[in-house]
Amino acid sequence: MAVRDPQRKSAQLLRRIHRRYQTVTRPMQFGTLTIPFTRIADPDRVLDDVAAAADLRERLSGQRESDPQHLPYWAELWDSAIGMATYLAGRSNLGPHVSVLDLGCGMGLSGTVAAAMGCQVLFADMEQEALLFGLLNTADYDTRARRLNWQTDRLGEQFDLILGADILYERKQWPYLEAFWRAHLAPTGRVLIGEPGRPTGDDFPAWITPQGWSFTSREQVVPTRDKPVRLFSMQMQKIEPRRHGGTEARSTTDATQHPPQTNGIL
Repeated sequence: MAVRDPQRKSAQLLRRIHRRYQTVTRPMQFGTLTIPFTRIADPDRVLDDVAAAADLRERLSGQRESDPQHLPYWAELWDSAIGMATYLAGRSNLGPHVSVLDLGCGMGLSGTVAAAMGCQVLFADMEQEALLFGLLNTADYDTRARRLNWQTDRLGEQFDLILGADILYERKQWPYLEAFWRAHLAPTGRVLIGEPGRPTGDDFPAWITPQGWSFTSREQVVPTRDKPVRLFSMQMQKIEPRRHGGTEARSTTDATQHPPQTNGIL
């Protein structure tokens, strides 16, 4: 859905962003779809600023912070996001009937392509700055944004498609992600994850399928590197009654070869 006065909305968001960051806007093409995309001009500088601020706090307090820093991974445009955006742009069955959650959205490239394809998009990230970029890059569309910690927060709604670009790198996050997906995925929906080929990505299929999910993987060529990224697609399996009482998920092998029936999303 188009918004009223997108130029004014863009100008307001840019003013907020430029209080702290320099940006660059360039067209990005995915098949026949071309979108203008605004991103951080120098992601390394953002990381350096965060590290310098942490060092200053340590010098002033005399103590190293016990909580890990929220490193600004959102400020980098990851290959996985480009791969997901490329894949989404080639789907003819996306449109206003599809609700999309871009989880850990960063600057929102995947969600921006989904919005350009007509989907109803919600951006979610722990970092407020990332959400500003998501909203900026979809200023022509009626998108939403929510600051969110997937370990503890819940949205109270479900989505046909949950996206995540390079969010599997830390194994300790997997149980939190699985619980979040299960709480927010529509019964016939899919989770689509962009994964760049990390060792953790190699281990993930064997971990997720016993949790009651079907799993498929495909490769997506991207122009930013020689090796394709991996796209992991998952659906919740149908729970079937056991013959002698109780319930069980359909077997992993069967679910992988014969995924559950869907509403046509991807």
